[in-house]
Amino acid sequence: SSPLPLPTLRPSFARCSDDDEDDEDDDEPVDVLPSLREKCLSSCPSQAAAYNACKERVAEKGHGDCEAWYFDQLACVDRCVVPQLFQHTK
Repeated sequence: SSPLPLPTLRPSFARCSDDDEDDEDDDEPVDVLPSLREKCLSSCPSQAAAYNACKERVAEKGHGDCEAWYFDQLACVDRCVVPQLFQHTK
């Protein structure tokens, strides 16, 4: 079974409206967090394995949750993401 996808946190970006819509300097901002998290997932194999094992146990039992294992995996991924994230800001 494949790991559950990481939650997508998408900030809403406000854009000032000008009458001049042809201004090419106003590129739409791109949220790089989802792609960085996906790349960093491979740097947390033990957390991913523990989370997947929990999901299998819960599926067999039919009840329970893997919240703690999920947040362990997410914390590991975020430790990998943080140094890279701010390189993408202007």
